[in-house]
Amino acid sequence: MDNDKDPHSPIETFHDSIEGEPTQKKEGGAIATELRTKKRKALNDLRSRLEDSILNYSLIGEKYKASEHLREIELWGVPLLPSRGLERTDVILKKFLKAKDYNVQNAFDMIAKTIMWREEFNVGKLFDETFGSDLDNIGYIEGKDKAGHPLCYQLFEIFKDKETLRNRLGTKESCDAFLRWRIKLMEGCVLKLDFKPDCADSVIQIMDVKNIPRPFLNELFLGSKKYFSILQDNYPGIIYRIVIVNVPMWFFAFYTLNMRLMTRKYKVMYVKPSAITETLLKFIDPEHLLAPYGGLGRQGGEFSPDEKATEQKLKGYATDNIEIPTKEVGMTVYWDITVTGNDVTYKEEFVPEDEGSYSVLVQTGIQIGRMTSNSFHVSEPGKILITLANPSSKNRKVFYRYKIKPFVPMHTLPNTD
Repeated sequence: MDNDKDPHSPIETFHDSIEGEPTQKKEGGAIATELRTKKRKALNDLRSRLEDSILNYSLIGEKYKASEHLREIELWGVPLLPSRGLERTDVILKKFLKAKDYNVQNAFDMIAKTIMWREEFNVGKLFDETFGSDLDNIGYIEGKDKAGHPLCYQLFEIFKDKETLRNRLGTKESCDAFLRWRIKLMEGCVLKLDFKPDCADSVIQIMDVKNIPRPFLNELFLGSKKYFSILQDNYPGIIYRIVIVNVPMWFFAFYTLNMRLMTRKYKVMYVKPSAITETLLKFIDPEHLLAPYGGLGRQGGEFSPDEKATEQKLKGYATDNIEIPTKEVGMTVYWDITVTGNDVTYKEEFVPEDEGSYSVLVQTGIQIGRMTSNSFHVSEPGKILITLANPSSKNRKVFYRYKIKPFVPMHTLPNTD
């Protein structure tokens, strides 16, 4: 990765360096070879040290020395005993080595502390705990970016309600519960990773601070300080990127004073409301980006993330059409559509082949800006005609997909009573 640029810049490029890229100079090549040798030796040394400590029951101190299950110990679902020969184990060990600049002793100590923290925090019980529907509805693990990193959403808008803010963050106990909920969400992210070599083994966190009240900032700062400390100490290399969206201008002043210290080890992007869709679609396909952020992704519905969308350019001050032919009668057409930018209007109508029939207006006059979905039952041959009008000078991107399925009348559905 490009480690010499500021990872906290609001404007971030998306071109990461590629390991193994040929160097221009012999001196640079020698340095790269030496670095690879150092990393390989560090990995071998850590394997040996970890193997001995697990077999001797000394990995995590006297308290756990008598444990007969230590040889079966796992981290994030991956066995830690190196002699099992799993490539996934090496992926985990490399994360700890990288976090400690390939110092074997420090990486070993970090692994031991992580295992003890998980025991003390009672991580294994998190999925048995319930935290209330208000929190259950603000955290989602849905979709992935173009490189395969799972997407984890945290939506903080509910804290604009003072009563919710007081109930959830008004006491030490409630703050501790909120922290456990966030770690539970983090563990859910880990379950999406298989840690195979050459696969995405980290996640992207998208934090939405829309309408976040200023009084919440103190609580957010105190809670997030502990949260990010836990991530840095116990989840090395699991966060690939943090994206904070719907950021108001006054938030940057707070970030400069406080947030930067907490997130200094992560690549962080700050995205203002008007740039969300355009920014996120640079590294997330529309099928995987949730609808509230301008994508086509959603829970439920007629389409899965594997059903690809078609991209179409809409020029500035232009009007363009999307046509969906509907030749077969008795079918239902379903479609999703989204456009970058929030100033594009559209009209959806059914146009029959028979010139003597009338067109049917399905929907009109709504600014896009976010995904819209619709359907139409076909009673005669024709086409769905979607007309898009761009009143601005800036070119827009249109993403749409559709499918046609047989219509099943309600009276033919099987009785499930």
